[in-house]
Amino acid sequence: MNPIESIPNDLPANALIIHTGALGDVISALTAIECFFSQNMFDFCCQRHIAPLFKIVPNIRNVFDINNPKISSVFMSMTHPDIIDWLIKYPCILLFSFSKDWEQCLNKYNRNIIRIPPRPPVHETVHTVQFIMDTLQGKNLKSRNNSGLKDFILQKKTRSYKKSYEFQWKSVCIHPGSGSSFKNWPIDCYLTLSKQLIEKGHSVGWILGPAENALMKVLIQNKVNCNDIVQTHHIQTIMKYLMLSDHFVGNDSGISHLAAYMGIDTTAIFGPSDIRRWRPIGACVKTIPENLPLCSPCFEKGNRQCSHKKCLNDITVSHVINKIYD
Repeated sequence: MNPIESIPNDLPANALIIHTGALGDVISALTAIECFFSQNMFDFCCQRHIAPLFKIVPNIRNVFDINNPKISSVFMSMTHPDIIDWLIKYPCILLFSFSKDWEQCLNKYNRNIIRIPPRPPVHETVHTVQFIMDTLQGKNLKSRNNSGLKDFILQKKTRSYKKSYEFQWKSVCIHPGSGSSFKNWPIDCYLTLSKQLIEKGHSVGWILGPAENALMKVLIQNKVNCNDIVQTHHIQTIMKYLMLSDHFVGNDSGISHLAAYMGIDTTAIFGPSDIRRWRPIGACVKTIPENLPLCSPCFEKGNRQCSHKKCLNDITVSHVINKIYD
């Protein structure tokens, strides 16, 4: 199998990790892996567009495309001959999936399959990263890192290149979208936030996903300079743009998790999703609200009939500005 990303390393992989999820889910899994297995090397199989992320991820040797026909054949009971030798060589395969059928498919070629749900059950309020770490511990996997999640976050703060006592940040990157418009703080609030940041002497750039054309239209209508907007699905482009930024502001989205993982100072605005489960993990992450809003988070529970969206509409621009400067 030919990887789509490869980090030069002579050490063999201790395991193959297979994850079919979106960016935020993958970053949660990577954070848990990095915290739990600080000394191990892994190969990773995921969606192709996520692969550039692994250039900054420790412990990852090769990255493979989950949609490669040879690999996807495993889950369609039509395994390509080249795949058998590839799967057998791994001492262990960690499958991040809810599917027991997928586990059984892989089990035909490697008996050491460990299936890990990518997130906790909806009724549990444990953070997703902690849930994954607890699951790994429950599988009797040996960890070479004795630090817990809180210690891991503290280590990230200590190592963060953004942190300097005299550092004065200038540029702010805003992502006003997410995987669901139901989770988005109103775009008018983001525009007002941008105006106030510019008045305070900061430069402001915008990131949009490829499907966020409606947000692009609103930005253009409000005379946002096209040169200040990046609309792309390429993670490498997003990462380059984030690296030029001193601060990031966004909703509960994969890009917010990416910014936090990269060590960018991050302010994440939460509404109907549960902050206890999905708070981004990074060197300097601020969330709004800090704790649960009065209205119980409903996004993952399927109850999206809310008409008032008080959890988001009650968040003021002044609240966000104060949190950014806090």
